[in-house]
Amino acid sequence: MKKTAIYFICVLILSAACTSPETDGTQFIDSTAFYKKDTVPVIIADTLVKQPAAASLSYNSDDKTNLLLFEKVSLGMSSAQVQSKLTYFSQLHAEDLNEQLGAKGFQESVLDIHFLKYKGKLEFNFKNDTLYRYSIVFTESNEQKGKKLYGQILSFYSDYLGPFQPVNIEEDNHYAQLHMWYLNPDYVVAVYNLNTGNITIAAQNNKPGQ
Repeated sequence: MKKTAIYFICVLILSAACTSPETDGTQFIDSTAFYKKDTVPVIIADTLVKQPAAASLSYNSDDKTNLLLFEKVSLGMSSAQVQSKLTYFSQLHAEDLNEQLGAKGFQESVLDIHFLKYKGKLEFNFKNDTLYRYSIVFTESNEQKGKKLYGQILSFYSDYLGPFQPVNIEEDNHYAQLHMWYLNPDYVVAVYNLNTGNITIAAQNNKPGQ
């Protein structure tokens, strides 16, 4: 009887050991099999929304010739040499129709042109029959359009000649913006007058502001 009691005690101990929490027969599932992938959406580069680039300057072949006039006409040329390079050239007269300036050798040739769909003036300035400056002037009276157009002109020349250099304007002329490119030894200059809407493109042999 005593042996039987001991036998049952041993059976109970073994049974309790087999049903411990670590070995109670429950089947553990490997959680790595259910690892969820990162659900952050992958952005494909081609689908990124891009800001539209500002419209570039619109011009025809005649406009381009005038925009790049410094490639055909060099400062220092005589009026006869300039005329030989261009199909258009008006007769010389005293600068600003001022006979006193004319007597000092200052003369000009002024021509009405169509430039970038605007009516404009092309002016060549000579001293003692030597070209020292030419300019194209036209007007956009709408300020918003004028600013946009001037920005497109700056972009055109920056693509062609490299980054521009801003030029400081005298305090009483703060309504004007002036930028330049150095051609060695000459300068290409762009000016926007916010007050009048005049836009000027010029080539000259002296540095602006001096």
